[in-house]
Amino acid sequence: MREPNNERTKSWTEDPYFTDALDALIEKRERGLRFITLDMEAISEVISNCDGPAYRLLDAMVNIKETEGYHGMRGAPRVLLATLYRLAEISKTV
Repeated sequence: MREPNNERTKSWTEDPYFTDALDALIEKRERGLRFITLDMEAISEVISNCDGPAYRLLDAMVNIKETEGYHGMRGAPRVLLATLYRLAEISKTV
């Protein structure tokens, strides 16, 4: 089981896990990427890891709610897309 993070959550904008994935996704979309496929078996092997996609997304969303609440939480769609891209990487489909 994952231990709760008692520290102030790091901004997703400072985390290469999300920022690098967004950069790669933007580049691939500019080259015509429209679809990604997810390998559920591959994802299932890592989804619950302490530092896996589910918990990283959760931490990022908590940070977004804490820091962007008055600004429409515009980071939420970005971290979701970045996480989907990371899941596609795990699936070896991008």
